[in-house]
Amino acid sequence: MKRLDKVAEAIARSIRHCEHMRVISHNDADGITSAGLICHALLRAGIPFQATLVNRLDRSVIDGLTGPVVFCDMGSGKPDLISLVQGECFVLDHHRPVGTLDCMHLNPHLFGIDGAFELSAAGTVYSVVRHMGDNADLAGLALVGAMGDRQAMIGANRSILEEAVASGAVQVRAGLKLSEDGPVEDVLARSIEPLLDFTGDREKIKKFLDDLNIKGNTESLAGDDLTKLATALTLKLIMQGSFAADSILGEVIRLRHEAVENSLHMVQLLNACGNRDLPGIGLTLCLRDHGALLEAERLADEYKEHILREINLLREQSRQMNNLRYLKRVNMEAGAIVSGLGIRYLYTDLPLVTLNHKADMIKISARGNKPLIARGLDLSVALRRAAEAVGGNGGGHTIASGASIPPGREDEFLALLDQILDEQLNKRADPSGQTAVDAA
Repeated sequence: MKRLDKVAEAIARSIRHCEHMRVISHNDADGITSAGLICHALLRAGIPFQATLVNRLDRSVIDGLTGPVVFCDMGSGKPDLISLVQGECFVLDHHRPVGTLDCMHLNPHLFGIDGAFELSAAGTVYSVVRHMGDNADLAGLALVGAMGDRQAMIGANRSILEEAVASGAVQVRAGLKLSEDGPVEDVLARSIEPLLDFTGDREKIKKFLDDLNIKGNTESLAGDDLTKLATALTLKLIMQGSFAADSILGEVIRLRHEAVENSLHMVQLLNACGNRDLPGIGLTLCLRDHGALLEAERLADEYKEHILREINLLREQSRQMNNLRYLKRVNMEAGAIVSGLGIRYLYTDLPLVTLNHKADMIKISARGNKPLIARGLDLSVALRRAAEAVGGNGGGHTIASGASIPPGREDEFLALLDQILDEQLNKRADPSGQTAVDAA
């Protein structure tokens, strides 16, 4: 961490010398909080900026772009595109690097820190902005970014959490790790985190709570009531076969300076803004404008309806191959979220892949879990190889990755991906070191 911090300090000095800045960041919760962090720091340093939040980094983003520019939550895997930027360039990312970047580049993987689990893009950006001024109050946003990418508070994230507590940016207490506050019956009825088999069924939820004799607001439950509810929910998830059963009760992070106090709810709002193609509302929220909250809440409610509808489609229409489970749909609203929820709460034995035909492209989201990672799963490698073999591109993290491929190549892609996953999960490889995918 000390080596990363030294490079972060050098990047902070260089950014502070810039007269203006372009900010390009991803449009999910980690990317939006990353943009929020750097924009806060630039604003406080008196450096004019223009921020753009995008779904992916491609040539259309780069064409005509001149520095100084900072890329957040993207860029480490696209050295060919980054090299086209004219002028000073900074890349603050946590995805596994590919090739070499000829610019100032901060990535935890370069310092022996696992960017998939221990430090998010927002955490990487925070390591820079903490050297740009008195910005310790922003540490909560870095933690929101980590939670948005389903990272644990371990390693570098734990260091940020401790700093956030010490500065008063967050408060940590034991409690239920739910993404909403309020009457427990209402919260469970709307819950997608955790995804319970009675979500949306108020009659079943009422009986469940009556049997436990539980009432009150989720954020104020304590003592025996908290223990009883946490135990019952944990057992319910175990019965569903979920590996997320141990995440019901634990450290609850409350944000002291942000527009929303519940950190998991902040994640939900930002993801909804990104999904509804209004990431700017999420960025405004990260800049502590309470005026954006009402619209963000509306987007989140709308998004949640789509998620629950598509979770039902996953249950009804998903198909299984030897080494993966997949769902093919047209114009899905929440492919990445559905694959993430599915692998956590419904289908934990195989990697889960959604293929979403949108406009002239097939967008792919793939998710794994820690037991699959322990067996050798690396979705970043698998999606990149399979996608490139059919004329697309892909990458990301070992546990969560994405790709884009041309329409009509889905079945070929799935067959190649299944073969690559067989090599990873079952340790099968051609003695020559070459596979049919590599030879294609």
